[in-house]
Amino acid sequence: MPYVLLLFGAILFVAGVRGKNADLWTLVQGDFTGSDNFIFWAVAVGIVGGAGYIKPLRPLSIAFLTLLLVVLFLSNKGVIGQLQTYIGTPGNTSAQPTASNLPSVMPLAPIAPLANPMDQVNSNLGSIQ
Repeated sequence: MPYVLLLFGAILFVAGVRGKNADLWTLVQGDFTGSDNFIFWAVAVGIVGGAGYIKPLRPLSIAFLTLLLVVLFLSNKGVIGQLQTYIGTPGNTSAQPTASNLPSVMPLAPIAPLANPMDQVNSNLGSIQ
């Protein structure tokens, strides 16, 4: 149980640092409401897992639980798809850089051109030898 709480805290921390906590709550709310929500998955896992308490049905229950978890992770809107969507979005889309909010850059000092570049190369090579 402590690991679950640490994972939950890390998710909240990362969402807060990235400024995506409102998006996280909208995503969580969408997972528990609507026609295709997480409650159906939880009920299915509960029923199949509950069947595992009956000794002769335990191997069948384990097989179906494995199948449910694979389908949950590999489905189009499953855990992996939602995670990729969340990771792929930038943290703050409202503060796009423009010419007015970019920091000013100090210009470099002008450099005098070389009269003969080979003289500079030869002088550099001479100092190495």
